[in-house]
Amino acid sequence: MFEHFLNIKYEGERFTGGRLPLDVLTDLQALEDILTTFSREIWLEENGRERMPNGYSDWFKMSLRGVGDGSAIPQLELSVLEEKQTPLLPIDERFRLMEKAKIKFGKILEAANDDSSVVLSHTQIRNFNRFLTNLKPGEIFKYSSKSDQPLNSDLNVVSIDVERRKRLLTKVTATYEQRIQGKSRLKGVDENGLLRFFNTDLRDFSLTDNSRPPSEYGSNIGGYYEFDLTVLRRHDDSIHSVITIHDISLLDHPAIDAIDAMANLESGWLDGYGHSISQSIRDAAKRFIVITNPLPTFYAIAPTEEGGILLEYESNGWDYGIEFNADNSFTFFGIEIKGKAEFSDTYSENQIQILQDRIRESLSVS
Repeated sequence: MFEHFLNIKYEGERFTGGRLPLDVLTDLQALEDILTTFSREIWLEENGRERMPNGYSDWFKMSLRGVGDGSAIPQLELSVLEEKQTPLLPIDERFRLMEKAKIKFGKILEAANDDSSVVLSHTQIRNFNRFLTNLKPGEIFKYSSKSDQPLNSDLNVVSIDVERRKRLLTKVTATYEQRIQGKSRLKGVDENGLLRFFNTDLRDFSLTDNSRPPSEYGSNIGGYYEFDLTVLRRHDDSIHSVITIHDISLLDHPAIDAIDAMANLESGWLDGYGHSISQSIRDAAKRFIVITNPLPTFYAIAPTEEGGILLEYESNGWDYGIEFNADNSFTFFGIEIKGKAEFSDTYSENQIQILQDRIRESLSVS
């Protein structure tokens, strides 16, 4: 048994205080498969063999024995097992074989850092696709082949983040696996229950949720959903397919959350000025968001000094604003971004359909 077999570390907000989120355990399982596969490939190449001896699957066992201080430092031990083993390779030789696998693993990570070429077997492509799947933007995985090397410096330390992992995987395969979270708008549901979503960053993607009837989604077309998915992504980051649905739940539109928060604004909220936003104005703005289709992507949702609510968006070279006034009227205005044209029209509260038509026209491509 060899304690502190691997010198690895996770850095990021989720790992402070020596915490190791449970989703990282799948990374460690993939890492064990990577190392045992490398050791197998090394032994076969060194011995000119095509098959491993019987009992090879029992040669090694990796275990998590704790998490060290200093962000999250998984403490892994390696057991080189004696039972069910052929005498073809002594225990010390097996350990040296795993040490060679560690070196090869480190070289693959170095290749991801310096953008050099990578050659992996089909088995290893699958293993690396599972490795660091749950790493999030801003988080880092660090590794050193030297067991006594501190991981708080760059000396003999290789660091992998989301972007480097992507570069590594796209060198050896047309797609890569990743776990993603976010919010997306439901565009439609077909007769087979295929759900079509749109997200500004991910663009269009589809999935099938067999846990709910399609009619449940059909009644919420245009609504926003929060998702947690494991997906297969292409080189351009678009989604090729959804592998696992961890969670998907209906949300209020993000703008509705912002409008609800305006209930906390009291008179004088703007340095002594600024009227509070009445319930009727908040309800009118939220009702507009729910019933309008297509709905613009708003870059600003803000209260006005007069006690109204302003929604702003850009489309086709224009900067548009929709203001829900304190007297229950609506104002729709626009300014040409690279020109001098502008307009401003006000509608009564029973002219919401006219406002929606104007917005639809502003979003259409001429």
